[in-house]
Amino acid sequence: MLGEISVCKIFTFDSAHQLIGHKGKCSNLHGHTYKLEVVLKGKPSTEVGHSDEGFVVDFSDIKTIVQQSLVDRLDHAFLAMGNEPVLETLQNTGSKVALLGFRTTAENMSAYVAHQLKQASLPLYSVKLWETPTSWAEVLAADIPEDGPAYRLHGGCDCE
Repeated sequence: MLGEISVCKIFTFDSAHQLIGHKGKCSNLHGHTYKLEVVLKGKPSTEVGHSDEGFVVDFSDIKTIVQQSLVDRLDHAFLAMGNEPVLETLQNTGSKVALLGFRTTAENMSAYVAHQLKQASLPLYSVKLWETPTSWAEVLAADIPEDGPAYRLHGGCDCE
């Protein structure tokens, strides 16, 4: 739309996961340093004299919302579908687990992140989730249904 501007805030978090039944080495328990790019799009505020004049969204507000709604939950956690053999041991030892209920591929994770941020009422345009320095999955907010994404049941990750 005319007059809209895209803004991006980047986050990183470290998590572990395991893709049960995957044909490659990602069937083993392993971790990633994820890089998350959150792109918002909208018209800058024109409210004269207001502290947000000229902003689509203040970067500090983006940081607070993404940190509280996602990164704090996922950082240094085991990202679980719920079928991983190690899950019970992790839970019994008090380890941090984010039980997500879907296969934790980069594709599913990016769709999950987009849905969560749409629920937070951000003017979300897209989410790009880097699993490794050379591999990412991206989803456009417009492609995520209001009732949530349809998660893929099979697939892998790029363990380099």
